[in-house]
This record gives sequence, C-alpha cells and structure tokens, in this order.
Amino acid sequence: MGYSVMNMKRFAFLLLSIVLLGCNPDKQTKVDQGEITFVTDAASILFFKNVRQIYYDLEEMEAAKLRIFRHKKRDQSQEKPIINLAIVDNWRYDEAYLLLEPNEQLDRTALTVKWKNSEGSGEISYRQGNKSEQVAFADQLYERIQQGCTFSIQVDDTWSSFLDSEKSREAFRVTMFDYYRLVKRI
Repeated sequence: MGYSVMNMKRFAFLLLSIVLLGCNPDKQTKVDQGEITFVTDAASILFFKNVRQIYYDLEEMEAAKLRIFRHKKRDQSQEKPIINLAIVDNWRYDEAYLLLEPNEQLDRTALTVKWKNSEGSGEISYRQGNKSEQVAFADQLYERIQQGCTFSIQVDDTWSSFLDSEKSREAFRVTMFDYYRLVKRI
C-alpha cells in the first residue's frame, strides 16, 4: 500500500512539473541562429498537441493537409502595425513552418524593423521569400526581444512603434519558443 501511494506522489509531482514547464516557456533560452530546420518528430508533435496546442487557435486546411496554429493571445489590432506568427504543421512530410502574418498596415513584400537597446541599434530586413527567410527574420526579432530591445517598423515613409506592448511581445516570443521546440532547435 505504501509503495503505490509513493508512486502516485512521484507521478503527481512529475505531472505537475511537466505542466508548469510546458505552460511557461523559458524567456532566456538562446537559439542557434545559423541552424534552420523544419523537421518534426513524433515526440515533438505529441508534446505540442498535448501541452501547447491549447494556447492556439487551429485552422485545418483539409485539401492541403496542413494545420495552422495561431496564438490565442496575439494582438489582432488594425490600428497599429503588427506581425503575427503562425505555426504550420505539414504532417504529411513531418515538417513545421513559421508563417509571418503582417496586418493590413504593413507591406507584405518588404519589412524593415529598427531595434535599439542600451548596447546599440540596428536594422532587420525581410524581403518576401521562402520559408527559410521567414524563419531567419523571426529568429532575429526573437533574439532582440530577449535582449529587451525596443522596435520601430517602417510603414510607407514613416517609422511606427512596433512590438511595443507586452501582449504582442509575449505572443511573438511564446510562438517562436513553441516553434523551436517543435522543430527541435531547443
């Protein structure tokens, strides 16, 4: 009897640890910017489906055999420039992609973001391209979010504040973290 109670306590502790770690993606985990991969495996898909999927809206594209996940707490405002991310699960090929979804205020073919922090400043540019270029652009933004940078984005000929709310930064960061875990980059 004592043995089964002890096992149940261990199981409960393990389950609680998994839930707590799965629900709060680490904010400081560094990702190798040079390593871009799209490959998923059964374990990463299972973890995403069982632990992380509840934080996302799901769009099923039956004909294309794709599942698209968008963070439920993403900023959907049309009053300011926003780039949301979608995780695309291409389950037929055991791959996942990251999709940039700029709102109507932004040019979808070219994006330029300025970043600034106490250590310096710079620009991140994106020209409409393939899945690797979308991930590379998002990788750079993720790294700058981790460094506490402030951002502005070019809208026509002016610069507007960008990723300036905790909601938009956190939705971007968490989606990137979940994507990295899905494709085993962390």
